[in-house]
Amino acid sequence: MMTPKTQTIVATTIIALTASIGIALIPTKPSASTAVLITLTVFVIAWNGTKALIKRKNTDLDWMTSKARHEILFAIILASLLLLGAMIATVAKQLELLDGDVIKRIIGINTGLVLIVLGNYMPKKNQSTAGECGCASKSSSSSIQRFMGWTFVLGGLLYTGAWITLDLDQAGIVIMFAFPAAIAIIFAARFLYQRTVTSKNTPPQSV
Repeated sequence: MMTPKTQTIVATTIIALTASIGIALIPTKPSASTAVLITLTVFVIAWNGTKALIKRKNTDLDWMTSKARHEILFAIILASLLLLGAMIATVAKQLELLDGDVIKRIIGINTGLVLIVLGNYMPKKNQSTAGECGCASKSSSSSIQRFMGWTFVLGGLLYTGAWITLDLDQAGIVIMFAFPAAIAIIFAARFLYQRTVTSKNTPPQSV
Protein backbone atom coordinates (compact mmCIF):
# COMPACT_ATOMS: atom_id res chain seq x y z
CA MET A 1 0.00 0.00 0.00
CA MET A 2 1.30 3.45 -0.89
CA THR A 3 2.41 5.85 1.80
CA PRO A 4 0.47 9.16 2.07
CA LYS A 5 3.33 11.09 0.46
CA THR A 6 3.69 8.61 -2.40
CA GLN A 7 -0.06 8.59 -2.97
CA THR A 8 -0.11 12.37 -3.20
CA ILE A 9 2.75 12.36 -5.71
CA VAL A 10 1.08 9.68 -7.85
CA ALA A 11 -2.32 11.42 -7.84
CA THR A 12 -0.81 14.83 -8.64
CA THR A 13 1.36 13.42 -11.43
CA ILE A 14 -1.49 11.55 -13.12
CA ILE A 15 -3.85 14.52 -12.90
CA ALA A 16 -1.21 16.93 -14.23
CA LEU A 17 -0.25 14.62 -17.08
CA THR A 18 -3.86 14.00 -18.08
CA ALA A 19 -4.64 17.74 -17.91
CA SER A 20 -1.60 18.55 -20.07
CA ILE A 21 -2.71 16.12 -22.76
CA GLY A 22 -6.26 17.45 -22.54
CA ILE A 23 -5.08 21.03 -23.02
CA ALA A 24 -2.90 20.00 -25.97
CA LEU A 25 -5.90 18.32 -27.64
CA ILE A 26 -8.24 21.31 -27.31
CA PRO A 27 -7.68 22.51 -30.93
CA THR A 28 -8.54 19.11 -32.43
CA LYS A 29 -10.85 17.55 -29.81
CA PRO A 30 -12.48 20.50 -28.02
CA SER A 31 -15.50 18.64 -26.65
CA ALA A 32 -13.60 15.63 -25.34
CA SER A 33 -10.81 17.81 -23.93
CA THR A 34 -13.27 20.11 -22.16
CA ALA A 35 -15.05 17.12 -20.61
CA VAL A 36 -11.77 15.68 -19.37
CA LEU A 37 -10.59 19.00 -17.92
CA ILE A 38 -13.92 19.55 -16.15
CA THR A 39 -13.73 16.03 -14.71
CA LEU A 40 -10.20 16.63 -13.43
CA THR A 41 -11.33 19.91 -11.88
CA VAL A 42 -14.08 18.05 -10.05
CA PHE A 43 -11.47 15.57 -8.77
CA VAL A 44 -9.32 18.39 -7.39
CA ILE A 45 -12.34 20.10 -5.79
CA ALA A 46 -13.42 16.81 -4.20
CA TRP A 47 -9.88 16.23 -2.94
CA ASN A 48 -9.50 19.64 -1.29
CA GLY A 49 -13.17 20.18 -0.43
CA THR A 50 -13.37 16.92 1.51
CA LYS A 51 -10.20 17.85 3.36
CA ALA A 52 -11.67 21.20 4.40
CA LEU A 53 -14.99 19.71 5.52
CA ILE A 54 -13.45 16.87 7.51
CA LYS A 55 -10.88 19.06 9.22
CA ARG A 56 -13.60 21.55 10.13
CA LYS A 57 -15.58 18.81 11.89
CA ASN A 58 -12.53 17.21 13.46
CA THR A 59 -9.76 19.68 14.11
CA ASP A 60 -7.56 17.02 15.74
CA LEU A 61 -7.61 14.78 12.66
CA ASP A 62 -4.30 14.04 10.96
CA TRP A 63 -5.49 14.42 7.37
CA MET A 64 -2.33 13.00 5.81
CA THR A 65 -2.76 9.61 7.49
CA SER A 66 -6.56 9.49 7.63
CA LYS A 67 -8.48 6.66 5.98
CA ALA A 68 -10.86 9.13 4.29
CA ARG A 69 -7.97 10.84 2.50
CA HIS A 70 -6.51 7.50 1.41
CA GLU A 71 -9.81 6.27 -0.04
CA ILE A 72 -10.55 9.55 -1.84
CA LEU A 73 -7.11 9.70 -3.45
CA PHE A 74 -7.25 6.03 -4.38
CA ALA A 75 -10.55 6.56 -6.22
CA ILE A 76 -9.16 9.67 -7.92
CA ILE A 77 -6.05 7.77 -9.05
CA LEU A 78 -8.11 4.95 -10.56
CA ALA A 79 -10.49 7.32 -12.36
CA SER A 80 -7.60 9.50 -13.59
CA LEU A 81 -5.80 6.45 -14.95
CA LEU A 82 -8.85 5.63 -17.04
CA LEU A 83 -8.93 9.18 -18.40
CA LEU A 84 -5.18 9.13 -19.03
CA GLY A 85 -5.42 5.88 -20.97
CA ALA A 86 -8.21 7.28 -23.12
CA MET A 87 -6.27 10.50 -23.80
CA ILE A 88 -3.08 8.64 -24.72
CA ALA A 89 -5.07 6.44 -27.09
CA THR A 90 -6.58 9.56 -28.68
CA VAL A 91 -3.14 11.07 -29.22
CA ALA A 92 -1.87 7.83 -30.74
CA LYS A 93 -4.80 7.80 -33.16
CA GLN A 94 -4.22 11.40 -34.21
CA LEU A 95 -0.54 10.70 -34.82
CA GLU A 96 -1.62 7.66 -36.87
CA LEU A 97 0.49 5.44 -34.66
CA LEU A 98 -2.46 3.16 -33.94
CA ASP A 99 -5.72 2.41 -35.66
CA GLY A 100 -9.16 2.52 -34.07
CA ASP A 101 -9.29 -1.18 -33.21
CA VAL A 102 -5.98 -1.07 -31.35
CA ILE A 103 -7.15 1.96 -29.39
CA LYS A 104 -10.27 0.08 -28.30
CA ARG A 105 -8.05 -2.73 -27.09
CA ILE A 106 -5.81 -0.33 -25.16
CA ILE A 107 -8.77 1.26 -23.40
CA GLY A 108 -10.20 -2.17 -22.60
CA ILE A 109 -6.88 -3.42 -21.25
CA ASN A 110 -6.49 -0.27 -19.17
CA THR A 111 -9.93 -0.80 -17.64
CA GLY A 112 -9.10 -4.41 -16.82
CA LEU A 113 -5.87 -3.40 -15.10
CA VAL A 114 -7.75 -0.87 -12.97
CA LEU A 115 -10.16 -3.65 -11.91
CA ILE A 116 -7.20 -5.83 -10.93
CA VAL A 117 -5.72 -3.02 -8.82
CA LEU A 118 -9.11 -2.41 -7.19
CA GLY A 119 -9.53 -6.11 -6.39
CA ASN A 120 -6.06 -6.24 -4.86
CA TYR A 121 -6.89 -3.16 -2.75
CA MET A 122 -10.20 -4.41 -1.34
CA PRO A 123 -8.82 -6.93 1.22
CA LYS A 124 -6.27 -4.38 2.49
CA LYS A 125 -9.02 -1.79 2.96
CA ASN A 126 -11.13 -4.30 4.88
CA GLN A 127 -8.25 -5.36 7.13
CA SER A 128 -7.53 -1.71 7.95
CA THR A 129 -11.17 -1.02 8.79
CA ALA A 130 -11.51 -4.15 10.89
CA GLY A 131 -8.33 -3.35 12.76
CA GLU A 132 -9.52 0.16 13.61
CA CYS A 133 -12.95 -0.87 14.86
CA GLY A 134 -11.84 -4.07 16.62
CA CYS A 135 -14.88 -5.90 15.30
CA ALA A 136 -15.55 -9.41 16.55
CA SER A 137 -16.48 -10.50 13.05
CA LYS A 138 -13.09 -9.51 11.66
CA SER A 139 -12.20 -13.01 10.50
CA SER A 140 -15.46 -13.76 8.68
CA SER A 141 -15.81 -10.34 7.04
CA SER A 142 -12.16 -10.40 5.96
CA SER A 143 -12.58 -13.79 4.30
CA ILE A 144 -15.60 -12.58 2.33
CA GLN A 145 -13.79 -9.38 1.39
CA ARG A 146 -10.78 -11.39 0.23
CA PHE A 147 -13.05 -13.48 -1.94
CA MET A 148 -14.63 -10.37 -3.44
CA GLY A 149 -11.15 -9.02 -4.07
CA TRP A 150 -10.18 -12.21 -5.87
CA THR A 151 -13.39 -11.95 -7.90
CA PHE A 152 -12.44 -8.48 -9.09
CA VAL A 153 -8.87 -9.61 -9.78
CA LEU A 154 -9.98 -12.63 -11.81
CA GLY A 155 -12.66 -10.56 -13.53
CA GLY A 156 -10.05 -7.94 -14.41
CA LEU A 157 -7.75 -10.65 -15.77
CA LEU A 158 -10.60 -12.03 -17.86
CA TYR A 159 -11.44 -8.52 -19.05
CA THR A 160 -7.82 -7.79 -19.94
CA GLY A 161 -7.21 -11.16 -21.54
CA ALA A 162 -10.31 -10.82 -23.71
CA TRP A 163 -9.13 -7.51 -25.14
CA ILE A 164 -5.64 -8.90 -25.75
CA THR A 165 -6.47 -12.25 -27.37
CA LEU A 166 -9.97 -12.15 -28.85
CA ASP A 167 -11.50 -10.39 -31.80
CA LEU A 168 -13.21 -7.14 -30.88
CA ASP A 169 -16.69 -8.61 -31.34
CA GLN A 170 -15.84 -11.65 -29.21
CA ALA A 171 -14.17 -9.49 -26.57
CA GLY A 172 -17.29 -7.33 -26.39
CA ILE A 173 -19.40 -10.43 -25.70
CA VAL A 174 -17.03 -11.78 -23.06
CA ILE A 175 -16.83 -8.56 -21.07
CA MET A 176 -20.63 -8.32 -21.03
CA PHE A 177 -20.66 -11.43 -18.84
CA ALA A 178 -17.66 -10.52 -16.69
CA PHE A 179 -19.50 -8.50 -14.06
CA PRO A 180 -22.70 -10.60 -13.99
CA ALA A 181 -20.49 -13.65 -13.44
CA ALA A 182 -18.59 -11.85 -10.66
CA ILE A 183 -21.85 -10.84 -8.94
CA ALA A 184 -23.15 -14.41 -9.24
CA ILE A 185 -19.97 -15.76 -7.68
CA ILE A 186 -20.20 -13.29 -4.79
CA PHE A 187 -23.82 -14.20 -4.05
CA ALA A 188 -23.01 -17.90 -4.31
CA ALA A 189 -20.11 -17.46 -1.89
CA ARG A 190 -22.27 -15.61 0.60
CA PHE A 191 -24.98 -18.26 0.33
CA LEU A 192 -22.50 -21.08 0.92
CA TYR A 193 -20.91 -19.16 3.78
CA GLN A 194 -24.26 -18.59 5.49
CA ARG A 195 -25.18 -22.26 5.08
CA THR A 196 -21.87 -23.31 6.56
CA VAL A 197 -22.29 -21.00 9.56
CA THR A 198 -25.86 -22.21 10.09
CA SER A 199 -24.78 -25.83 9.94
CA LYS A 200 -22.02 -25.24 12.50
CA ASN A 201 -24.39 -23.41 14.86
CA THR A 202 -27.11 -26.07 14.64
CA PRO A 203 -26.72 -28.51 17.56
CA PRO A 204 -26.65 -32.20 16.57
CA GLN A 205 -29.85 -34.10 17.24
CA SER A 206 -29.62 -36.87 19.78
CA VAL A 207 -30.72 -40.34 18.74
